[in-house]
Amino acid sequence: MSKNHSTHASRIPSIHAIIFASIVADTAALFLLAKQGISRMSRFVLIALAVLAGSIPIEMIGAAAIGAPVSDRPIELRDEPIRTGAQYRESVHSLVQHAEPAAATGQTTFSDIDLDSNSDGKVSLTKSRDGFKAKQTITLCPDLPRFTYAVKCPVAPLVSAIAAARVTTACKDLGANAQWTYASKGGTYGNACITRAMDAVPLDGALDEPRVFQDITLASSRHFVTQKGTAWKAFNNVTLQRFDVTAWKRGIFIRGGSRDWLIQDFRITGSRLNTAVGDIPVGIGMQGATRIKIQRGEISGFRTVLANLRKYANADCLSAERGDSFSAFDLYLHDCTDGGIDTKAVTVLDRIRVADIGHFSYRFWAKVTAGTLTSENPGGAHIQIASATTDVTIDKLIAVGPKAIVHVDSKGVSGKITIKACDLTRWTGVAVKSGFYTRASITLGATCRR
Repeated sequence: MSKNHSTHASRIPSIHAIIFASIVADTAALFLLAKQGISRMSRFVLIALAVLAGSIPIEMIGAAAIGAPVSDRPIELRDEPIRTGAQYRESVHSLVQHAEPAAATGQTTFSDIDLDSNSDGKVSLTKSRDGFKAKQTITLCPDLPRFTYAVKCPVAPLVSAIAAARVTTACKDLGANAQWTYASKGGTYGNACITRAMDAVPLDGALDEPRVFQDITLASSRHFVTQKGTAWKAFNNVTLQRFDVTAWKRGIFIRGGSRDWLIQDFRITGSRLNTAVGDIPVGIGMQGATRIKIQRGEISGFRTVLANLRKYANADCLSAERGDSFSAFDLYLHDCTDGGIDTKAVTVLDRIRVADIGHFSYRFWAKVTAGTLTSENPGGAHIQIASATTDVTIDKLIAVGPKAIVHVDSKGVSGKITIKACDLTRWTGVAVKSGFYTRASITLGATCRR
């Protein structure tokens, strides 16, 4: 009897063995938690061992189990923005982590994300999932307007094909309420560096005399090119080329039945967050414009965020209304809070890249003929059929990210779209079509189907 008891007692581990085992479990848990390739079950088993051993405090579990983001990895909040300068909490349901803007992304969905932002640009982010929480402080990235925050703010690539403005004159501050020129007569206007103006070029005067605006840099303005007053006229035969401008309301607004414009080799950047209903920012807007050609350019940063989230926050990189007609080639449109291209016009497109748009990369309402279109990580679908009059033909679509390829709005159930070919090698979605697609005419080439 004593022999059997002695044998059983020898199997009871000593306190030293327990300590050694707990250290091994703790080390293994922390090492494997740093890896992203192990399963969730494996992580929880290792965490449990370490907690039972007493070497991992229970409050550390949240950050480890969730996998807190690397400090220099941008964090993008897809649904609602963080409003700097206000203390508040709100629920958001999608968090996307980017290693780099152009790299492949991984998506994690959390049940709740609580946010506190302060006027110093620091944002406290509390993530919760499966009952665990982790908190991290990150920094506002002002150059990434689509609600992106990070410790290290990435820089979006530029379009290398754009010809730079050739400016040789000294820069001038015209003041917050001044204009650079009304361009009341035909001729060439340019070689200007402007640090500040209200509406740099409010067109006035002769209607059909050809005007050329070229080699211009503008650091701050409400509008770059618009029209004087509210009785809009048809200004025709206008060329805008080799310019780099920043506008806090609209870059270029073409109205009044204007025709025959050429806009090329340019960069237009939005500089302020609009919070007013109906006061719509846009990079290039057309409302009564025909035969407009736009090529080799970049538009970004036009943003609207409304306090009443039930109101539609409109801010497109490029938009056109019914009755308009335009063509666009070799454009890079990104970081606008509504659409990349939102067109109700007769439209011709080719070699267009749209990235990181708040809603739909392409919103089509009318006749569109397109060559190659690229859409990267929109907040909504890559393409929206928005109207019964939508009639779209696309030679090739390159789609990146998890969203549906085609979304049919309730008003677009009679619309038509044909996409002849697709590159879906970086598309991570499940549904090719979404919305009211069963009643729309959608024709997809073999490489567009899964």
